[in-house]
Amino acid sequence: MRGIFLFAATFLVAVLAAGCSSMNSSTPVNNSSPPSIPNATITGQYDLTLTSMNGHGTTNIYTSFTQMGATFTGTGNTLACPSNDPSKCQGQDASGVSITPNGTVSGTNVTIVISIPTTAGADTVTMTGTTTSPATGPANETNFAGTYADTVGDSGTWTAVPANPQVSSSPSVTTFSGTFNSTAKPLLIAPTIVMNLGEGASSDLTGNATVTNSPCISSLSLSGQAIGAAFSLSDPANKASLIVLPVSLGSSNFNFSYKFDSTAPSCAGDFGLGVLTSNYSPWDY
Repeated sequence: MRGIFLFAATFLVAVLAAGCSSMNSSTPVNNSSPPSIPNATITGQYDLTLTSMNGHGTTNIYTSFTQMGATFTGTGNTLACPSNDPSKCQGQDASGVSITPNGTVSGTNVTIVISIPTTAGADTVTMTGTTTSPATGPANETNFAGTYADTVGDSGTWTAVPANPQVSSSPSVTTFSGTFNSTAKPLLIAPTIVMNLGEGASSDLTGNATVTNSPCISSLSLSGQAIGAAFSLSDPANKASLIVLPVSLGSSNFNFSYKFDSTAPSCAGDFGLGVLTSNYSPWDY
């Protein structure tokens, strides 16, 4: 009897082992990791818009990003413009204080940090977000959107959109025409201005302007830089500078501010605002 029990037990163990072996061989185990999401591309000219949720309006940021792997950096002549007002812009080309945004990207997620000077000190803004679709710029550029918070207690939402060019590439030129007036000494008849600009390598701008009805200036020889959809211009000989901002994304209408240095040979110390219309529609990508 004992032998029968030993035989039955041995037979049962053998059957169970065979079943487990069969089950293991027919059920493959997937030990591979899911494919990683490639990092989004954020490079080239960009326009950012921050919209406060606390009643502080909007701030437009114009920059050009350069990406290396998972990090990217904005250009040193970045402009930060509350209410998209060219006379309120902060940045090296507007106020002499360099603003350089920095960021990281992980898959479709992005973080951007920018420190903007204010009368109360530096305001550091941290933006977090993700890619949105479809992109409106070149195929290798991406739209982003998310939320932000800063060190002075403000928070809100933000978007980042690749900037279309606003000036024809050299040797072609773009003509801008409009009017301006002095804030310090406004004239009854606003002077008119016609600018002809061409864009060369690295978003460099060169051109000239003809001014009529101004009591102190009749022409300007201009050079400068495209910064996102905005651009800055200067005439070193006449010690004049201009900041030009699009009224809205892709618009052919612009607002600009100008100022002459206190030691300028003409119009010394004068400053004011103007409007421009371009004859050039930025091309679609």
